[in-house]
Amino acid sequence: MGVYIFTPEDLVRYGSATNEQLEVLKGAILSKKDILIAGSSRSGKTKLVEALTHFIPDDWKVAVVTAYGEFKPFKPNIVVVDTQFGEKPLKNRTNEVISRIREIDPDYVVVDTIHTISVSNLFDVLIDDYAFIVTSLAMTDDIKSEVMHWLGITEEVFRRFDIVVSLKRDFRTGERSIDRIYEVKDGTLEPVL
Repeated sequence: MGVYIFTPEDLVRYGSATNEQLEVLKGAILSKKDILIAGSSRSGKTKLVEALTHFIPDDWKVAVVTAYGEFKPFKPNIVVVDTQFGEKPLKNRTNEVISRIREIDPDYVVVDTIHTISVSNLFDVLIDDYAFIVTSLAMTDDIKSEVMHWLGITEEVFRRFDIVVSLKRDFRTGERSIDRIYEVKDGTLEPVL
């Protein structure tokens, strides 16, 4: 049996997203906006990224930076850059990922909750060159501070993102869903949906 990749239709079927939310996100992707997806552990960040990747046109290249095989290249235009802890220093691993992304020269770079490279250094070097979809932990309702903490980014880098998607997980039922979608304006989060 293979690995099942979530689609946008799956998110609607399971109540994890509405059609309206997905239309907003589809529009953001087709406009190559930078998107942050924030949520607690097991809130569905990777499943949302899988589903959103279906909105990326097949003739666009996608580089997915992940660790330990967490993301599967389910379309021919997806190239996985897999990183893991090892003997190489953090700076070397990060530089290798940056070089690999430049070789791929993607239309979108997906960074799926990893701590095996310096995400802040990756952004410092590449944020002007590529569109990003990035996942981050957010353990409290202060999404901005949580994202800045977990990704190790500055306020200036945070302001570069266009859309923030907040996920929630009901720990009693296990249900996961998009809580809210925000636009980043002047460093603040303004609700869209």
